[in-house]
Amino acid sequence: MAKDEKEDLKKRRKKELEKFRDRVSRMSDPLLLVRGHCPLSYPTMGLQVVPGEAILVPGLSVDDNVLREQYKVEFSAKFGVLDIAAEVAEVDTSGRNTRSLKIVSSSLVHLNRQLDFLVYINTEPELGRLDLVNFRYLDHDVTIPIRINFRPVPLLYDPGSDDNIDRKVTIVTKTFLRYLSVRNLIRSIRKFYPTIRIVIADDSRPVEDLQGDNVDHYVMPFGVGWFAGRNLAVSQVKTPYMLWVDDDFLFIPETKLEKFVDVLDNADIDIVSGLVGRDRISINKLNILEGDEEGDCLVQTMGTYGTLKDFPECHRVDRVDNFFLGRTDKVREVGFDPAYSRFAHTEFFYEGLGKLRTAACSFVKIGHNRKRNHQYAKFRIPGREYVKFLNNHEFFKYNVKCWNKDDI
Repeated sequence: MAKDEKEDLKKRRKKELEKFRDRVSRMSDPLLLVRGHCPLSYPTMGLQVVPGEAILVPGLSVDDNVLREQYKVEFSAKFGVLDIAAEVAEVDTSGRNTRSLKIVSSSLVHLNRQLDFLVYINTEPELGRLDLVNFRYLDHDVTIPIRINFRPVPLLYDPGSDDNIDRKVTIVTKTFLRYLSVRNLIRSIRKFYPTIRIVIADDSRPVEDLQGDNVDHYVMPFGVGWFAGRNLAVSQVKTPYMLWVDDDFLFIPETKLEKFVDVLDNADIDIVSGLVGRDRISINKLNILEGDEEGDCLVQTMGTYGTLKDFPECHRVDRVDNFFLGRTDKVREVGFDPAYSRFAHTEFFYEGLGKLRTAACSFVKIGHNRKRNHQYAKFRIPGREYVKFLNNHEFFKYNVKCWNKDDI
């Protein structure tokens, strides 16, 4: 690689890395310290240790106005051991490199100085778990939570030096027995985005060839299913963002993907959706209501959590329509359950609760060609056995006894 090319690449990588770290930091536990509480100062949030490694525990001190012959603190851990990084004069320690550590001194000043060097060493790699380290002085007990996890590995996509949308977005769809519709979709895309890559998962029979310039056609076993096709299509995306569309959608002048990209580039959002053949966005909130031994209840209601900062036409929601631009790595993280072979949609967003930050925006629109296909409808409309299977599947998988949803 030429030197100037390498420098340009490094600049783009740095920019993408900064955006990645910014997204990660928003999801991380901030370091919070409690000072002079009963009468201990200690961290209450924000400590993380890599499995098998050590960290200094910051912010520890004892505030005691009573003159005593001896000051003693004790620490205990479950998934690691405790030690000190340096020894302070007039301080005795016992239990170094064990799960229980005692520090004793006749001087509170020296004791507090010794606390500056307390070390936690992880010995059991319980990924994602909290080791609740106990800190005790006299009758005062507090807990110091330490998260055990690796630093997140950056997943960066190079947008190129010209910031071309073709390097940022891949359009993905799943088709079944609707070749006329999907060909119309491709033609409509090419009117506005002549070279953007399109990925099509197809479980039709007989098969018609859809392969073309920047169109990748992946053929699956017959009728293998809706969500299985989504998984296949998403697995072939090589760009940071993927646009999901149904095979009977049509790009129109209002289908401005650049506006979607602007939201994901600049807002704390993983999925952004628009209008589908109408003038009002779909705004839905999801929730899980705790139930009893029979199971919980999944609830879908109309409403939003408010608008996005800097994007007043975008509303924070939990569920959107089948027209959305998503961060490829976040969509893959949730995935699509291949058990849903005939229909599903809300299931993806329920499984994404707590993982996906979603918005619905009114400034991007796509057309919807609702021509009826009788051959397709025979498979799309579920029979009694399939509905029974779905009920049993969701009863077990989601531990639910009831579910209100409006997309069947």
